[in-house]
This record gives sequence, structure tokens and C-alpha cells, in this order.
Amino acid sequence: MTGPRGTGLDAMGVRRRVDGGTELLAESTGWLLNGVARAVTAELEQALRRDDLRWREYGVLGTLEATGALSQQEIGRRLGVDRSTMVHLIDVLEDRGLVARSRDRADRRAYSIELTAAGRELLAEVLHPVTAEVHERVIGRLTSEDRATLNRILAELAGTE
Repeated sequence: MTGPRGTGLDAMGVRRRVDGGTELLAESTGWLLNGVARAVTAELEQALRRDDLRWREYGVLGTLEATGALSQQEIGRRLGVDRSTMVHLIDVLEDRGLVARSRDRADRRAYSIELTAAGRELLAEVLHPVTAEVHERVIGRLTSEDRATLNRILAELAGTE
């Protein structure tokens, strides 16, 4: 499939060169966002390895820090994590003493997950500084005004503003 005639673009917004190769357009917002997300995730995964954590586990801890206790299902919904993966993530964090799992008082069929004191301490003393370093490496060349604008736009696109 090809894009509009005369644009040199295919249906995915990729410019086709005469030799059959491809070059991404700077205007391909989705591709650019994906590239930045991949860079941040890769850097964060590497940095979190020092503390034997993955970025999804950090996401669980950060979500609980921001919201207080939540059900496993709600954490999974907020992070876009399926049920079986969520169970494994909580198992890992519970085994390390970073979260506590108990029966939800409102729905005895569900579990409520809460951040422990050890989880709060790890976030404050290690994980937040590590993620700040990663963000600085990846987007540090942006001015503070540009960062604020980027965060505002991304929050709007994510529907959280």
C-alpha cells in the first residue's frame, strides 16, 4: 500500500527512497514517541538491575506510592499489565518485602496491595534518584520549560490532564 501520490510516503508514514530503503520522517510522532520510550525503558532496565528490579516492578511501586493501596486488578489496569503477569510482579515484590498483600475488605475475592515501609524507603533513597538520572541522560538536553511542555502534552495525550 502506498501513501498519497507524490508524497514518497508509504501507508505507515515512512519515506521510501528510490533505492528501496526507508527513512523515517521527523514528523512521525508515533515513531518518535516509541523511540524515546524504548530508550528510557532500556536505560531504566539497566539502571534498575543494580537493585534486582525491572521497570514494571518500579511501576507497581510508584503507582502504590502515588495512590495508596489498590487491588491487583486495578494496578494491572493502570499499568496495562495482564492478570497473570500482575500476580508474578506482586509475588516478586512481596517476597522482597516491598509490598504487602491482603484480602480486600470491600471484596473478599480480591487482594489489596499496599506499599511497605521498605518499599517506600527503596523508592525514596534509590529508585527515584536512579530514574531521575535516567531521565536526565535521555532528555537532559531539553530546557526545563521544554520538559514541562512535553510533560503537559504527553499527559494530555494520555488522558491524565
